[in-house]
Amino acid sequence: MLVGCARSGEFDAARHIFDVMPSHDIASWNALISGYEQSCQPKKALALFHELLQADAKPDQVTLVAALSACSQLGALELGCWIHAHIKKNNFNLNSHLTTSLIDMYSKCGDLDKALELFKSTEQRDVFVWSAMIAGLAMHGKGKASLDLFTQMQEAKVKPNKVTFTNIFCACSHAGLVNEGRLYFSQMLPVYGIAPNVEHYGCMIDILGRAGLLEEAKELIEDMPMPPCASVWGALLGACAIHKNIGLGEYAFRHLIELDPRNHGAYILLSNLYAKSRKWDGVARLRKLMKDAGLKKEPGYSSIEVHGVVHDFLVGDVSHPLRGRIYCQLEEITSRLKEVGYVPNKTQLLQDIEEEDVKEKALNLHSEKLAIAFGLISTDSPAPILITKNLRICDDCHSFAKLISRVYKREIILRDRYRFHHFKEGYCSCMDYW
Repeated sequence: MLVGCARSGEFDAARHIFDVMPSHDIASWNALISGYEQSCQPKKALALFHELLQADAKPDQVTLVAALSACSQLGALELGCWIHAHIKKNNFNLNSHLTTSLIDMYSKCGDLDKALELFKSTEQRDVFVWSAMIAGLAMHGKGKASLDLFTQMQEAKVKPNKVTFTNIFCACSHAGLVNEGRLYFSQMLPVYGIAPNVEHYGCMIDILGRAGLLEEAKELIEDMPMPPCASVWGALLGACAIHKNIGLGEYAFRHLIELDPRNHGAYILLSNLYAKSRKWDGVARLRKLMKDAGLKKEPGYSSIEVHGVVHDFLVGDVSHPLRGRIYCQLEEITSRLKEVGYVPNKTQLLQDIEEEDVKEKALNLHSEKLAIAFGLISTDSPAPILITKNLRICDDCHSFAKLISRVYKREIILRDRYRFHHFKEGYCSCMDYW
């Protein structure tokens, strides 16, 4: 009953069933924790995990894998480290599932060194462990290292699977390794016996699109042996938004909406493309279409974990108890950055605002700036400030973070929807390619 309700999304009913049970074995705890985690409700999954510990129940490997995955979604490094320590203390068998989950957690929570340390200390590495580490390097922009690890994997006689190639293509995409991506894509079937699926084609569209090779990406879609799915057209539309190609962007949008009429992300991407090109009539038209269809934009938010507590910030958030100090800190940051040459990038505004001072204030309300300001008042140097953002970081916030890392001598590690950015001494690990 618990699993059935959770899988159908009826979590109120699932929680009620759980609460009225006369006793809870570990299977019942796992059913609800895993249900929350797999439905992208990591905070509820971890809250229930804490309940389990307070009830003196003993988590098993299934529990720990689910809890680690929830930490990965939230960027909750402190709790993830505690779970790792719990695994060691209680002498759990560090099998492939736990090892893969730990590598994934450390990678997604920003501690790539710890992920690598764990990977190197693991003697029995199956394809899932190798693939997790390749993915970790990829999301941190270490494309060459990711491909080198793939070579080592083959030398170790471990056969790659479809997920391995997805991770390889992500590494090529984030690092701009177009030729390498083309090579591995062409070798999948003849060399490795793995036929590229629609996800692999989507990855190749992303590699080409990010590099500005939009026509080649379009041609690849037209040559696909299977019908392109919504994510393939979404990859092309996203690339058009980056490179401001309105004509091809509208072409991709039409195909995407035909497959997935209620894809709000498609409307937002095209709207952003219009906004960056100052085509405000197009922005207004798309917003009306969204309103008429009952579609809502996914709100942008940024999260930061401090002393084991995850704090969330929305755009222009005033709900935090320390909001006064946060906004004072933000004003001080902006003032100091202007002294070293910071100029707000007002082209990143996605609304038609005429007043210049209002434009600047709107940029200062971005959620990652609020999270960074909170991080500066809540943590001490030299500890890095770890931020998780659910959307792609904008150009202005990217420049802002680079300057903060230099002026305040603090490393900022920010995970956006697509990858990690390590800001240090005025530079970003992505080399401004994201």
